[in-house]
Amino acid sequence: MKKSLIALAILGSVAGVAQAQSSVTLYGLADVWVGRQKIDFPGVGSTSVTGVNSGGLATSRFGLQGTEDLGGGLKAIFKLEQGFNADTGTAQVGGTAFERQSWVGLEGGFGTVQFGNIWSAFDDVYAIGNSVFDSLAFSPSYGTLSVAAYVDKPRNGMRYTSPSFGGVSFAVSHSLDEVAGVSNDQTDFNVQYAGGPLTVAFAYQLLNDAVAVGTDAKAMYLTGSYDFGVAVLKGGVGQTRNFFDTKTKDWQIGADFPLSSALTLSTGYARSKDEPTDFKRTAFSVGALYTLSKRTATYAGFKRQKGEDAAGTTTARVTTFGVGLQHKF
Repeated sequence: MKKSLIALAILGSVAGVAQAQSSVTLYGLADVWVGRQKIDFPGVGSTSVTGVNSGGLATSRFGLQGTEDLGGGLKAIFKLEQGFNADTGTAQVGGTAFERQSWVGLEGGFGTVQFGNIWSAFDDVYAIGNSVFDSLAFSPSYGTLSVAAYVDKPRNGMRYTSPSFGGVSFAVSHSLDEVAGVSNDQTDFNVQYAGGPLTVAFAYQLLNDAVAVGTDAKAMYLTGSYDFGVAVLKGGVGQTRNFFDTKTKDWQIGADFPLSSALTLSTGYARSKDEPTDFKRTAFSVGALYTLSKRTATYAGFKRQKGEDAAGTTTARVTTFGVGLQHKF
């Protein structure tokens, strides 16, 4: 009997150590907004839709993430994450289980390596200069800047993220197309600095043979933000080539204004111009975010986009406005 009690005590102790060295966490967020979008085609007509939508501020999602301490400062890590439409209860991308992320990796003093369905290194820094809370529905960059069409999840990926060296860090990712005789691989790189009130970053993306064999698509983006205390100034400049069979130059600027510990107002402007067609896209946005708790927030936004041809004639106007609620768990 004593031997059995000792054995049980030892097993219980070992189980406790194992539990302390590894963990799995369930997390996610649900984001729903109610709004209206109107599209005007001057001289032709207009259409409008009012609806309950998912992901006004950020994509609704749930996931599992975990870590295991391997000793010597080395950890095994993984993440499985699926996006969903909170307004309908369907998967964000039909027929998928973990469309947003599904990877395994190692983390230590050398940095982090990951393998699987990972975010591209370009995606790390794109949101830094986005005003109106990087809102999918209301930030002026989305649907306006060509660089916003970068590939965020190339699949079949490998990635390395460095530790911070005095505020400077970098990341590189590479994705394989896995098709014989084709070279549609994707390579991304970013370098960023974060220190005090300043954050600045540069990102580059290369899509091999994206348009045709021997014709690559490229995206470059320089972005940053500076916190003045009374306001946070944000912006970015970028360029794409062959993303839409053309060369496009982009820029945006905006600012966040914290009015209290709970309420922040934000506004921004974005502009994009294609070459050699001289077709232009512009957008103006304004939004408000009110934090109810550490996990729950409400928001409202307004966005006006416009397209113009080389003669300066407006070809289309898109107006979007709405209010939303987001809860994290």
